[in-house]
Amino acid sequence: ANADTGITALASLSFLGAGHTHLQGEYAPVLEKSIAFLIGQQKANGDLSGEAKLFARMYCHSMSLLALSEALAVTGDQRLLKAVQKPADYSVSAQNKSDGGWHYQPGDSGDMSQFGWQVLALHSADLGGARVPSRTFTQMKSFLKRCSSGIDGGLASYRPGQRPSATMTAEALLCRYFLHQNVSNSALIEAQRMVTREMPNRKHVNMYYWYYGTLALYHAGGENWQAWNQSMKETLLSMQHVT
Repeated sequence: ANADTGITALASLSFLGAGHTHLQGEYAPVLEKSIAFLIGQQKANGDLSGEAKLFARMYCHSMSLLALSEALAVTGDQRLLKAVQKPADYSVSAQNKSDGGWHYQPGDSGDMSQFGWQVLALHSADLGGARVPSRTFTQMKSFLKRCSSGIDGGLASYRPGQRPSATMTAEALLCRYFLHQNVSNSALIEAQRMVTREMPNRKHVNMYYWYYGTLALYHAGGENWQAWNQSMKETLLSMQHVT
């Protein structure tokens, strides 16, 4: 409920991913409005969660930061830099300084689910020219290591010490790429084995899992990506509402 900034951000990322920006393309007016909305929802401390409730608040913030950061990184529109820097600073301040992660409220002990969105958002903010302390990325890598498991370190869990899952393994694999970590071949095989155990299908719909599975395997490439991508496209297209 009231997760308007997060939903707006995800819609904006879809347009940006299709090659449209707020400066050019058929949907420039749409993106201009969505970006203006997100900026208008920003609190004095940089929080972009809008009116979202507790469990959605940090998700909405990081998704919104990601959308604004992508718009900045893609276009280089320096008018957006201030709108990105302040929420980036909020993310940095909200990171748990002991474990390097994020949870529902600033300073909470982290979880992998929140972590992935913050990695994507701060990586994009950094690319767009915002200042993100190197210590923040160092702590991210520390958290990622704490959540990793498996014989070759390719698996990951929601929180350190918990049982690994396909969703968290996919999210962690993507984070490794965005944090510029070397992924050994054995760790990659272990991660891909876990992620591809259940390919996208209509019987078990899990959009969150599909989101991170798609991004992670795309960056990994190879036969596993080809098989996943084919299954993903067939499943999503068959579920689309067509008027």
